[in-house]
Amino acid sequence: MFVHQKSKIMKKITLLIVFLVSLTGFSQDKAQKIQAYFNSNYAKMGLLKQDVSDWAIAGENYSETTKITSVHVAQRYQGIEIFNAISNVWVKDGNVTNVVNNFKSNIAGKANSVTPRLTAIDAAKSAYAKVGIVGLPVFSVSETTNAKSMMLNDGLQEDLITAKLVYQITKDNNLMLAWALQFYAPGSSELWDLRIDALNGNILEKNDLTVRCSFGELRHGGAHNHDHSGDFSFTKNAFNNTTSSVVEAQAGSYKVIPYNYTSPSHSPFQLISSPANTVASPNGWHDTNSTIGGTSAALRFTYTRGNNVLAQEDADGNNGNGIRADGGADLNFDFPFLGPWQQPTAYTSASVTNLFYMVNIMHDVWYQYGFNEASGNFQQNNYGKGGTVSATGDAVFGDAQDGYSQTTPTLNNANFSTPNDGGRPRVQMFLWNAGAPPTNFITVNSPAAIAGAYAATTNVFDTTDRIPVPTAPNGITSDLVLYTNAPNPNSNPVSAHNACVVPTNSLDIAGKIALIRRGNCNFSNKVKNAQDAGALAVIVYDTVVANPQRLSMSSEGLLGITIPAVFVTAEIGQQFVDQLALGTVNLKLEAPADLYLYADGDFDNTIISHEYGHGISTKLIGPITNSSCMTNYEQMGEGWSDWFGLMMQIKSTDVGTNPVTVGTYVYNEPNDGAGIREYPYSTDMTINPRTLVNSNSPIPTDPADTGYRYVVGETWTSVLWDLSWAYINRYGFDANIYTGTGGNNKVMQLVLDALKLQACNTASIISARDNLFAADMATGGVDHNLIAEVFRRRGMGLNASSGSANDCNDQTEDFTPFPLLATSNFTKENTLRVYPNPATGIVNVRVSQYVGKVNLQVVDINGRIVFSQNEDHFSVEKSINLSSLQKGIYVLKVNTADFNYTEKIILK
Repeated sequence: MFVHQKSKIMKKITLLIVFLVSLTGFSQDKAQKIQAYFNSNYAKMGLLKQDVSDWAIAGENYSETTKITSVHVAQRYQGIEIFNAISNVWVKDGNVTNVVNNFKSNIAGKANSVTPRLTAIDAAKSAYAKVGIVGLPVFSVSETTNAKSMMLNDGLQEDLITAKLVYQITKDNNLMLAWALQFYAPGSSELWDLRIDALNGNILEKNDLTVRCSFGELRHGGAHNHDHSGDFSFTKNAFNNTTSSVVEAQAGSYKVIPYNYTSPSHSPFQLISSPANTVASPNGWHDTNSTIGGTSAALRFTYTRGNNVLAQEDADGNNGNGIRADGGADLNFDFPFLGPWQQPTAYTSASVTNLFYMVNIMHDVWYQYGFNEASGNFQQNNYGKGGTVSATGDAVFGDAQDGYSQTTPTLNNANFSTPNDGGRPRVQMFLWNAGAPPTNFITVNSPAAIAGAYAATTNVFDTTDRIPVPTAPNGITSDLVLYTNAPNPNSNPVSAHNACVVPTNSLDIAGKIALIRRGNCNFSNKVKNAQDAGALAVIVYDTVVANPQRLSMSSEGLLGITIPAVFVTAEIGQQFVDQLALGTVNLKLEAPADLYLYADGDFDNTIISHEYGHGISTKLIGPITNSSCMTNYEQMGEGWSDWFGLMMQIKSTDVGTNPVTVGTYVYNEPNDGAGIREYPYSTDMTINPRTLVNSNSPIPTDPADTGYRYVVGETWTSVLWDLSWAYINRYGFDANIYTGTGGNNKVMQLVLDALKLQACNTASIISARDNLFAADMATGGVDHNLIAEVFRRRGMGLNASSGSANDCNDQTEDFTPFPLLATSNFTKENTLRVYPNPATGIVNVRVSQYVGKVNLQVVDINGRIVFSQNEDHFSVEKSINLSSLQKGIYVLKVNTADFNYTEKIILK
């Protein structure tokens, strides 16, 4: 019997050897046997007997592949759970095989109280006030499990508040009685997970569980900025309305970017018919009947709603009911998108359709590998297959084009919120202008000294106040006039020309383009004052010299603006001011016909996959009823999510050494551009040199600083990508991402199995590595040596250490090889692969890890050899041409000096 001890166990390979050994019989009740294990091992776990005397099973997660059930056991005191003191007990074949201990020691004298002074509703009122939620909530108890656990309603939204009486562990290791609350902030993106002191209402711990992938901040504000001088600007050719290989739309047809292509710059839109997987989505994608084959027509939808996701536009950013793409009775979702020069409103249905499609694809694909109902996946109805049953269900809310029309637009990002099982998750996809090239809205006609094109940015005033610059050839041509006004306030000279008050030269401004200085009042007020004086348009110039930020002027409220307004740099503005002092300046304000406006994140399948991946990892780590098990500093959520996105993109022509970048589409770069990560992902370490030491990042002092997540995450993706290609190189690639048998399928299964073994808030690079070892050992350990070398190569060898899982700056790398295990690699199941089968002529024969002499024979049903070929230098894989044979059933024989295999093949 043993307790999992991270790298110490791995140093001796104890985990790998002991894992399959029966430690205790399970003839008695499961809970009794777990208790028996605790009673026999509490001292080895660093606990007192009383520390293991009161606990409850918080959830179970089973893998059909490893046959391991992860039993998540929550420690309690006086019947009250200690928040996130959840140990993970692995059970296989009725035996406890491993325990990842998260129990706290000597708890009896650490609790401050057993009786709350505040009710759950009192705690909710305090929480809403302290996180700044506005409105007039009226709290009530909606559902009651027991006196310690209930669901509350705030009267503002349909989603409920979970409330549970717990003990919160303090920094000084005491137990404070608290109400654990989880709720969405109404009309916002925050998913708050808090512990409110049950005696005084103070916040003891607060986490926003919405994972915001700050791509834009990292790209432009982090340590690894990129040169945009060679940026690619999309042309109409990149967005041609290419017809699909599907000749005619059928019921359930979606014009989208196919899931295994990243974006419109990687593939034309295609009309894809009936993509729903019948195992994962037995009622299809547009049905919310609670039973398989349910017949209620009212629960079948023609728009982008179904059991897995409700996708809709949310330009206002208020999580309300926006535009839902409607395919009509035939479910024909064929909507046009011409390119990033279109206004978002012109292609909203196309955006919503692609988001709906991709979320459903992620649901259906990863269902095959164990992210199913019992493991907490996202479905409105679980069809009696496990998971939490709730009034709302937990299908994903998919918000397309989120927040771009707000006063302060939400741009250049994406996020995913994962509440406890039964609560509805939300993915928010945004528009991007971070890669928008500077637009020459201004052309100076005269004088010759400054004639030419000048870059400017348009405003983002609220809704109807946002007047676009007229498109060529209908631009505004006029003289430029400097807006003059008396200094204000208090005769401040720097406030002259700022248009915060009425002009002193109204007659000069009328019928002209006004030039205005930034500062002292809202941009929209400046434009409105110029408009009232008769200006045709406005140019506002910056006051910050060499400002690295290209501003887009915003506003609050509607002023009735009817003229266009643009913003230029301080340098351009001063040049215009200086020239006006010398004489007349005549210019044209005009938008090019193909003006780049936004890249829509709803068309970036890799980003959608990344965001959905946050939901997968959050649900599989810890019990599904607790989504706060990835709040420790070394957790690699960003790494798993990048990997989820990459795995959806592999194609048969790819090789592991090729550099793969993320985010080139949204940054308006060529497909091989820099992307949003420090290094491209590649098995070539001259391209991606990351090793374990590169995962270190100081713990941030500002909770808003999330950069450390990407430092850790990119290192984890790098090694998972290596592992994926090691598997593909051994077992081949299978384009059937659902039920294939290639190396890509095997590693997808392995990673999900390992995620299920991860205990609450213990995720670290080394513990996750060990779980991959364990998942492999549970199925025979065939690939142990392969896994070991992949990790050793990037500094995660035998003696590598992650230190504390709650410290992202104490990882120590090591390149010591692991002891090799004597595994029986050469089995037919794991070695021989014949594909395609059935075939039309060309058949590929793959013998993993084998190089040498091979004799290949094909025998017909009468026993006659109809094909024979000797290969003296066979190396892993060979293609043979059987097109000369008649259609029928044959037997392929593969003979070497070490083994003989046979495989039935069908020629059609």
